[in-house]
Amino acid sequence: MAYPHEELKLSKGTFEQILSTLEGIILKGGPEEKDYQIMTSACDQLMKAKLTVSEESQFHEKIKPLMSLDSMLGFSFLKPHGYAGDHELIDRIYTKWHSKDPKYYKWDKYYHYLDAPQAVRNRKEYLKNQLVKLTSKNDQNLVLNLASGPCTDLYEYLVSNPNSNIKFDCLDLDANALEYGAAICDAYYEQLTFIHRNAFRYSTESRYNLIWSAGLFDYFSDKLFVRLVNRMYALLALKGELVIGNFSPYNTSRGVQEVVCQWYLHHRSEDELIELALKAGIPRENIRVDKEETGVNLFLHLEK
Repeated sequence: MAYPHEELKLSKGTFEQILSTLEGIILKGGPEEKDYQIMTSACDQLMKAKLTVSEESQFHEKIKPLMSLDSMLGFSFLKPHGYAGDHELIDRIYTKWHSKDPKYYKWDKYYHYLDAPQAVRNRKEYLKNQLVKLTSKNDQNLVLNLASGPCTDLYEYLVSNPNSNIKFDCLDLDANALEYGAAICDAYYEQLTFIHRNAFRYSTESRYNLIWSAGLFDYFSDKLFVRLVNRMYALLALKGELVIGNFSPYNTSRGVQEVVCQWYLHHRSEDELIELALKAGIPRENIRVDKEETGVNLFLHLEK
């Protein structure tokens, strides 16, 4: 289900015009750069509208040619691993994957142009920068990577920092994601431990210098968000930091994500993230919010 947003009633003529525009773009093999804003605006209108069952059916019938696992939009919509934002999709975003089938090329190019995929790529770089900073603070470091996914970010960091003093615990509920990550990072197996566990049930005697969550918390309600902050904050070493990525309301790709891909997130502002941290009992002086360069992905920093 979609999360609340401002509703806009579309007239029949407007809806038909959107379908006609979409059909024209599909018939010419996908959007050119001049069509990108048209596509994004159309999806925004549909996201804000209260479509009838008939209108939803018409829309999904229109985009059916795009719904293939061999396209970025189709993969996002079909969710072959059973959930949104799975490890394989995230790795495709990281690597700007394009289908070998030419009929999807323009659509894949459009997908990677959107702010949301760019923000995902930026958060990979953000983590790598955090890890470099961490190595200068302590002689030895232990990092917990929550919902670790493909581990492409860790692999790239380790390749660039072969003498790193960090060991990683990679936690994921999806065993396939852990297998995928282990294969990518095979050359660095001594520095990584892969843990198949629900984050809400994870307990350990270890204390972490950094707990990183790139894209887990924005799937949670406020209540679950606070609950997991409490659980993870308790696992930090003194001066350790919990860093939580969360999409902001400035996500200009939200219409495409929700209408085409049926990929729903809890978008939160800086103030909302700070409020949730305070509800979790974190002292205000230990809370700050940062962002990557698009401003789409925010990072809540909680220091112990």
